[in-house]
Amino acid sequence: MKRDNDIEFTNEPQKSTNTEKAKSVGKKPGDKKKKKKKLLAVLIPISILLILVIVVTLFINHKLGLINYGDGLNYTLNTDQSFTEDETIDFGEIDDVTGNTYKDILKNWALTTDAKKLSDKNVLNVLLVGSDASAKSKGRADVMENGNTDVMMIVSINTKNKTIKLVSIMRDSYLYLKGYDHFSKLNAACANGGPAYLVDVIEDSYKIEIDGYVMVDFDTFIQCIDIVGGVTVDVPQSIGVKHSIPYGNGVTLNGEQALKFCRERYVYADADVSRTRNQRMVINSLINKCKSASLTTINSILDTVLANVHTSFRKKDIVNYMTKAVSDGWANYEVSQRTMPTADARFGYQGSEWIWVIDYPLAAQKLQKELYGTTNIVLEENRVTAITVMGGYVTEDKGD
Repeated sequence: MKRDNDIEFTNEPQKSTNTEKAKSVGKKPGDKKKKKKKLLAVLIPISILLILVIVVTLFINHKLGLINYGDGLNYTLNTDQSFTEDETIDFGEIDDVTGNTYKDILKNWALTTDAKKLSDKNVLNVLLVGSDASAKSKGRADVMENGNTDVMMIVSINTKNKTIKLVSIMRDSYLYLKGYDHFSKLNAACANGGPAYLVDVIEDSYKIEIDGYVMVDFDTFIQCIDIVGGVTVDVPQSIGVKHSIPYGNGVTLNGEQALKFCRERYVYADADVSRTRNQRMVINSLINKCKSASLTTINSILDTVLANVHTSFRKKDIVNYMTKAVSDGWANYEVSQRTMPTADARFGYQGSEWIWVIDYPLAAQKLQKELYGTTNIVLEENRVTAITVMGGYVTEDKGD
């Protein structure tokens, strides 16, 4: 007699339940293989992409590791040391008559807190510095931070207006150097306090915020130009003959020749004005050459330049800017050029040394408007300026 909980064994095959039937409906022998193929089709591109990301990241990390990183924009002055290349300008009778009013004007402007330093989240200001320190130059320091700065150019990137402005700062600008309580030409600031101090001095003079500096020496400048096959510029006959280099419109210069072109000022009546124009011409040509350079050439440039770059920016800052440059298309931004101070804010004075006497309030107002489209500097009518004290005159702004 069979009970409900007894199990009945039989030789007949068990019938499938409805659920099992449902699972087996539609299955074919090749379904598993198709799923594997679809999975591989997704995984392979992802794996390749991950490998590329890792390789690129390692490549970038390696390249950025070549850079010499400073301590941001912090600096410490050694005021006990003797001032390098001391600029003791003899102003003769003018200085005696004014009772040093000229220097008082410079000092008061540098130390004033009335005009705040302007900044803008959409504007990145980088000070590009070229040091004359070189192992090949006799009498010059072989340490980059101890050299004079013949090239000082603010590269201002405006991500809102999509513009890049190259602003040359004249090396012979006479000004007050705080900390030392000293008056000198601008190009001596770095040699006595380092590039971060140079940034601070320019900020004091022009009342703007500079986000950081990038500094290279002349040897690196020469090598970089040679790697891209030279730069194309317009060389006047006077420079060509003097330095035995090609001259004319659209001539190609190698690194050594381009350096001579960038440094020469004595053949020009306006001296540093034309020289800073030449420097911007070379930088523009170099940028254009890099845009069309091969990956091999770019890699060679990076190896040469980065190992000799000194900067206040941190590695993560540079990565961030590189990402923005690519995503925002900085390479397509409109580029314009400017010299500071402008013609109406400067006066050339030849005493025992050649200097630019500068109306810094006017020059600062001009630069603020150039970079930010606004200014916080209000100029009084009939004010006494450094130029008027020195017996100079204001000329019409020629837009340089």
